Amino acid sequence: MKLRTALFLSLPALALTLGGCEKAEPAPDEKALFQTMEDNASAFGKKDVDAVMATIHPQAPTFASTRDVVSQTFNEVTLKITLSDLKVLRSSPEEAQVSFVQKTEKVDGDRTIPLNILEEIDTLRPDKGKWKIYSTEVRKVTRLDGKPSSSPEAGAPSPAAATAPEPAPKPAAPNATPGASEQKAAAPAEKPGP
Repeated sequence: MKLRTALFLSLPALALTLGGCEKAEPAPDEKALFQTMEDNASAFGKKDVDAVMATIHPQAPTFASTRDVVSQTFNEVTLKITLSDLKVLRSSPEEAQVSFVQKTEKVDGDRTIPLNILEEIDTLRPDKGKWKIYSTEVRKVTRLDGKPSSSPEAGAPSPAAATAPEPAPKPAAPNATPGASEQKAAAPAEKPGP
């Protein structure tokens, strides 16, 4: 009887111990992160609003306004987005940051926009098992027309910066300028050249 009581009392302790040994979620694979960003750029080039939105985290600060701004841009211009130099800066099961260079070129359309090369950092977060772009920080803008850029937002339209007055082209999600404490949503806004 004593053995049975001791066994009965030790089972809950064993269950608690084993429950605490659950495997922690692993950090994301860099291929999954890079794929999200490539899917975003590809969808932007194809003018596929639904595909662009599928790469943006639904809790991004201005997710709700992104669809309208991206749609408006697609009605006015076709852009080619090329990503390079992708590098994972940090990653955990909850969030990852990827630095990259993005070149934006105009394919056609009536909209006048300065095109550029951006150095950026995207923050990605998981959503229902998929990594999605939560925010973007523009680190440097180099205009392709040779004119000076007064700020990271002084580039072409960008789905990464719906609320920025002069966003840089970005087929991603929310955007924050260097030193800015508030993150901005992903969506383009027209910015005429100087």
